[in-house]
Order: sequence, then C-alpha cells, then structure tokens
Amino acid sequence: MSMQQRRMRFTARDVLSRTPVVERIANYKKISFFLIIMVLIQPRVAAFRCGTPVFKARLQSPPTDAERLAPTAPVHPAAPALPIGTERTFFAPDFRSLQQYTVPAVLRGVGEFCYLYVEETEWERRVTPRTVDAIIRAFDERTPAGPRGIYPTVTELFGAPPDVDANGRVILLLLNIRDRADVTGGYTAGFFNSADQGRGVLRNPGFRGLAIRSNVADMLYIDTFPLDINGEAAHNVIAHELQHLIHWRHDSREEIWVDEGCADYAAFVCGYVSREHLAAFEKTPSISLTTWPDASGTAMPHYGAAFLWMLYLHERYGGTDTLRRIVQHPGTSMNGIATVLAGVGHTANLADIFSDWKIANYVSDYAHVKLALSPTRVHRLPVPRGDGPIAVTRQTLPDFAAAYLVFESTDVQTATVEPALQGITLGFSGETPAHDWTVHVIEYQDDVTYTVAAVPLTHAGTGAVALSGARTKAVLIPSLHSEIPRVSARVATYDYSATRGANITFVASVLPNPVLPRYWDIVAEPSELLVGLAPTVTLKQEARLYQAAQPMKALQDGERYRYTFHLAPTISPEAITWELVLEGRTVGEGVLEQN
Repeated sequence: MSMQQRRMRFTARDVLSRTPVVERIANYKKISFFLIIMVLIQPRVAAFRCGTPVFKARLQSPPTDAERLAPTAPVHPAAPALPIGTERTFFAPDFRSLQQYTVPAVLRGVGEFCYLYVEETEWERRVTPRTVDAIIRAFDERTPAGPRGIYPTVTELFGAPPDVDANGRVILLLLNIRDRADVTGGYTAGFFNSADQGRGVLRNPGFRGLAIRSNVADMLYIDTFPLDINGEAAHNVIAHELQHLIHWRHDSREEIWVDEGCADYAAFVCGYVSREHLAAFEKTPSISLTTWPDASGTAMPHYGAAFLWMLYLHERYGGTDTLRRIVQHPGTSMNGIATVLAGVGHTANLADIFSDWKIANYVSDYAHVKLALSPTRVHRLPVPRGDGPIAVTRQTLPDFAAAYLVFESTDVQTATVEPALQGITLGFSGETPAHDWTVHVIEYQDDVTYTVAAVPLTHAGTGAVALSGARTKAVLIPSLHSEIPRVSARVATYDYSATRGANITFVASVLPNPVLPRYWDIVAEPSELLVGLAPTVTLKQEARLYQAAQPMKALQDGERYRYTFHLAPTISPEAITWELVLEGRTVGEGVLEQN
C-alpha cells in the first residue's frame, strides 16, 4: 500500500469528519440499511463477554518493595526493529483461578498500526497465516463500514491510544483465554488489562488483590476459542477492546456501563453489531442501565442496554461528536454524560432523555437497529368472569430501569366491533419520592399505529389514564430514575391495576370524627382494588357549592379511602349533601348525617 493511497483514504474520511454534525449523521444513516441487514443475517452464536470489567478496580501503584515480586518488565525494542518471528513471553490472567500465567508467543504479523502475536500452541491449529492477514487488513485497512480499518476509524472517533511501550503500534495477542463459561454459554472473547499500562508488579482488587505483572504494553488480548478467530466476530471484539484502551487513556475511572456501551458503539461505527447483546436485552429489558452485575450475574443484557443508550445519544444528541466528548470527558456515569450534553447545548435533563429512550426501545425507534422487546408482563383483557380486576402489587424496579406492562385484547379480530380495552383505566402507584418516577402509556390502534402519552402523577406518586377509542393493545411503562445517580443501586416498589371504571361501585359511610369536634369523615370502600385512582368528594349546602371536588386519601390497607373536612358551627349537618365521583361518574351520594 503506497503512502499516496493512505493519504487518499485519510482525506476521504477527513471530509466526513469536517462535515457539520447533521450532515454527518445523515451520512451514517446511509449505512443503516446495511447494518439492519447485518443484524438480521448474523448467525446466532454463544454470547461473548468482555473481560475488561474485571480490571476496572483501581490498581494500587506503584508497588512497595515488599510487594515487588518480580523485576520490572523489560523494555522491548521499538518498531520497526521487531521482525516477524520474534519470540516473547507474556503474562496473562486466568479467569478461572484469578491468577496469572505465562504465554509463550511469536510475532506472526506486522501491520501499519499493530503487532500481531500468536500463542505458540494456537499457531497452525486455530490461527493460520490467512487469519493473520485478515486481522491486519481489518485493523489497518477496511471494515464493513468502509475503506478504513478499525484503528483509523476508532482513533479518529475517540482519540489516539496510549503508547507506554513507545513502539507506535497496538499489540494484538491471540490466545486461548482461560475463562469460565456461565449458565448462558457466554465466554470471554477479549479484554484490555490496565495493569499493562504500569511497570513492575501491581495489586489488583479484581484478582483477589493478588499481584499482577505488567507487560508494559499497549495490548489487547483476543480469544482463539470458542471465538471464531477466523471470522468477523473476532474483528468485532478487536474494535470493542481498542475502545477500552483509548477510553482508559482519557478517563481511567469511568463506570463500566459507560465504557462497555462506548466499546460496542466503537464496533458499531466499524460496521459490526453484537447481535447477541441486543438479543439478551430484548429478553430482559427491565434491567438497570447504570449498574453492572458482579461475577455471579449475567452481563449480556447490560451490554445491549449500554450500547442502545450510546446509539440513542448518537442518533438524537449530536452523533459521533457527542460520543467522542463522553469518552474524553473526565466525568463519570450519568453525571459526566449530563455535563457533556449541557456543554454542547442540549437542555433536556437526563430524566426526560431516559423516558424517551425507554419508549424508543419498545417501539424500535432507531435508524440502525430493529428491536422486539419482551414485555415484563402480559395481561389479557377482558378478564374472565369471577376473576375480578387486574391488580398487581409490590413489583420492584431498579434505578434507571423501565418495566413494560402489556394489556391486550383477547380477541383482536372482534376488537373493532367491541374493543376489549374500551373503558379500561390503567392505574399506577409508586414509592415516593414521586419525582423519581415517570409513567407513559402506548396505545395501539393496530400493529403499527400508536400514540404515546405521559401519565400525570400526584405528589404521592399515583396516577391513572383511561384508554380511549378502539384500542387493541396498551403498554404501561413506568420507569425509575434519579436526577443524581446514587452510588449504590436503589430498588423501589410499585403497584398497578387495570379496571373497568363503569363497573366499580362504592360502599360509603359518613360519621363525625371521634376526636376532633366539628370534623367529619367520609370513608368509601370500592368494589375493586384501585391503583392510581381515587374518588373525589364534592360538598353542597342546599344546592349551593360548599366545597369543590377534592380527592380522597387512600388508607394504608389500600382497600379504603377517607376524606376529612371541617364543618362551620353555623351550618347544620342536615343541610350538607356529599357526592363521590370517579372518572366523571357518580359512585355515591347522601346527606351528611346518613350512615
């Protein structure tokens, strides 16, 4: 490849980087059809995980004399002094024993931006000269997204990687990573070890606090089995791990979920899509966006959620420029993202962005991927006779998560004649503080036509919405999110219901308050458990309005409502009439002294 050819490729990409953001997003959308096809035709393979989160715990450096178990790793010759065939022994982590072992490897390929080493036992077994050529070509020259390699694409987007070994290249070590498969069949496909950016021996809390010997190298570890090292899946992993190396240089303390979301986004910009991550999120979409599971939990859906969040910011809030700023900004988690968005002129707060994102996920409102989320729960309406209304209590939701509660007609064919959802009221009641909740409802008129509306909540965190028109399906989507994300994950509870308001009746009683003179209590018990709904009380004095409609307060048992009011001494109780109203329908009335 000539220098002129390199300049031509660079210049073509440079034109894109200097294009205004709106036009740049449009250019990326031109590949949307191609990327969607990729998502649909990619074979289903075992879900791969990244090993980098294991090393996210802050390393204690430099080591003390007592901790220095081995001499400082030797400094290796800088490029281009290393010829193909150079032998080197690397330190590599064993994810099963959480200890290090040595990997004898041989330099099998040299690219413009990389050294490619192969573990000796994997050469001509799973890795061949054709494998080496394909990886170097993808890293240096071409990706599915266009005539630019992984390295120039990702570094132009996020910035240059560190160069601790002063060789001007990234070392790619192909080895059979020693890991443990989880119950989902996942495996460690690759990782970046931040310990390699130090010198000597360091303590890593992620490895039981044991000593980690540094390779003193800007290197990525890429699996050879079960990862298909001879296919594009391996190139996907390389792009993913390269972002981790770059992100570490700019913000080594970034939260795992942000780092992993940007890593999948880096692969996406190169034309690779981690379909298994999206599929895992589709199956379990009610996970928290801002937390990352420990070794005992599966991280697969979290990769999908974090990637979709970054993709959403890409499509709605400034494209690649915004993602670059997130990686290079020292702020962490949602706080860092909020600072970046404010810095480029976006005034929307994170609660509103998160609420819009949760809806976009369900209706698949993306230009580059297609989603089909599995509901958190599905209810068929109308309910069979004798089963009563739908009332579900004590459901839990973690911070920065959303639930997808589906209500649909049991007979869609006849729904246009007598819609099963007509007259249905959906109610919601969440743990306080109410300002941390947002609730939306999607109403479907058919498979493709829908409307979205916010459910207004009271200060107590309750709200309700009556479904309108001929609806065959509705989705209630509560979400929990803090304006300032907490250090520890919070889980809150909520209740919800689906009731047919026209069928609800009340048994009401009116009596003087036994403690407070001249105060009266109206207590009403509904025939169905209400969630997010409350009847109102209107008082009249001889046909004149005495007190405008006021909501009743739900008692702790959740099955009764009470309203307390003061009656002036000059007014006779017999002159006061009361009326209970629920959704515009009178459900009880009487004179004050009646029981």
